Amino acid sequence: MPLRSIFLSPVGRYFRTKRTFKQAANYAEKKEKPLMMIGDPCSGNYFQFMSNWFPNCDHGDITIDLYGREKCHRMDINDMDSWRSFEDNSFVIMETGVLGFSEDIASVASQIARVSGGEFFSAGGNKDFFWESILYKTYSKKLNYTMNPFDFRESIAYTGRRLGRKERISINFSDLIDGA
Repeated sequence: MPLRSIFLSPVGRYFRTKRTFKQAANYAEKKEKPLMMIGDPCSGNYFQFMSNWFPNCDHGDITIDLYGREKCHRMDINDMDSWRSFEDNSFVIMETGVLGFSEDIASVASQIARVSGGEFFSAGGNKDFFWESILYKTYSKKLNYTMNPFDFRESIAYTGRRLGRKERISINFSDLIDGA
């Protein structure tokens, strides 16, 4: 079981991110809306060499990441004042697992719903019992959640779990859009 958490979960997430990015980029192009990426594709991978040698996604028209490199808009996703700089329904948004660092995931999701007008994709985080219980601590002590993949065209509930195998999270994304 530990080998699955160490190798298969991150590799699965790599391919899920690659697939989700293509869907989000194609959707944004079709809708003629800019794409906002949450998460620097140049960093932040458990196996960094995979991102360096085999990128799984690209930057969006804007990419936000607290520790992002030169192509990124450095922003803390937990800073609600920073979110106010983006207009309502102005981007298609895709995130790469960064929402796991949310301090209040419902508030961050609410801002994503407002800025995206509901057009939101998530590649989700690493998944399995060992990762959610213990192994996440080897990545970052600031990681709070692991969220499931999400495609607004297929689901209304954005779900996941608080790390440490604590409570399950379920955010009704359609309610956030209606409230945005």
